[in-house]
Amino acid sequence: MHGNLGSIVILMAVAVITVWLFKRINLPPILAYLFCGILAGPDLLALFEHPEDMQNFAELGIVFLLFSLGLEFSLPKMLAMRNLVFGVGLAQMMLTTLVFMGLALLLDFDAKASFVIGGIIALSSTAIVIKQTSDLGILNTPRAQIAVSILLLQDLAVVPLLILVPLLAADSEQSLGIAISMAFLKGLLVVGILLSIGKWVLPKVFSEVARTRTDELFVLTTIMVALMAAGLAFSFGLSMALGAFLAGMMLGESQYKYQLEADIRPFRDILMGLFFITIGMRLELHNLPSQIHWALLGLVIIVLLKVLLIRMSAEIFKLGKQDAWAAGLKLCQMGEFSFVLAALAVDHAILNSEQGSLLLTIGVMSMAITPWLVDKSPQIAKAISPEATPDVKGFRTTFSPRPTTN
Repeated sequence: MHGNLGSIVILMAVAVITVWLFKRINLPPILAYLFCGILAGPDLLALFEHPEDMQNFAELGIVFLLFSLGLEFSLPKMLAMRNLVFGVGLAQMMLTTLVFMGLALLLDFDAKASFVIGGIIALSSTAIVIKQTSDLGILNTPRAQIAVSILLLQDLAVVPLLILVPLLAADSEQSLGIAISMAFLKGLLVVGILLSIGKWVLPKVFSEVARTRTDELFVLTTIMVALMAAGLAFSFGLSMALGAFLAGMMLGESQYKYQLEADIRPFRDILMGLFFITIGMRLELHNLPSQIHWALLGLVIIVLLKVLLIRMSAEIFKLGKQDAWAAGLKLCQMGEFSFVLAALAVDHAILNSEQGSLLLTIGVMSMAITPWLVDKSPQIAKAISPEATPDVKGFRTTFSPRPTTN
């Protein structure tokens, strides 16, 4: 116990120093947590004998992140942006997944691993992109709004991907189609239960809690709702993240939305930080010398292809060329949920630890160059496509920043 306490204190000290240092050099805290995990991992400080023991606790960060995402999920906003979200966003997600799935198949990965790799690479970082564009004051520009629309679709795509990965790994006699159909039926049942509770029970519960004017009770109730929804989904064999997302979506239209988000944010940020530390611990530094050339090659291929595929997706819907190139440059990295899916794929033996470590290395490097790419994307886009393009009709909507792990 005393040894674990000392390791935890050292881990916290390393986290404080790395987050401070990364903020001073204008890099996102997510990278600081990943770097902290690398330092604390078995190849360097080796603070924990069994780092996987922290994983279950750290996964609560994903639960609270999806709960916050559900709070921000607005059906009216989605309907207003449907041409972009379900047009450009869906095209980008499908094209990128299929292209990188095809490349993985050419590299002799099996079909399941190839599909997971395609899904991992198709995602971008909502946390970094939204934070960076918001800090630069460009969130309401057409090019940023194309990026936001794609990120919204990716956020929605995360939930089925989190459900599919364990199903792909299931070693059973039933076909994948039957497994997915059963998961879909279970999902409908969970949605029905949670929406019924959200309509008839939770408003009365939160109204009663609000009357007490006790902040601690409101926080405890919020945490209880998120965890109970996650537990309900898990009991049906579904992802805890799905339950948390649905719970947040139920409460997203309530009058307590902003209070709920404010209450859950400290827990979400701390646990998300812990989650990314545990992801960093998975990086196998002893394999890095033999992998670094593949990681650099993978980084170049991913960045170039993602920019090109986003440009192609925008061209299908006749969006401005410069705006499309700039949006592609903003979204050419891998996302925080890419790490989640990679860790899940390794845990379910779809990918081996060496492959997961390589994806992690590429993801960290892609995130590291994102702030610079977001800042320089207008100049680079203008250099690629010098001709000016008019604003596209429908881009005057104002977007509120989405939840981040920062």
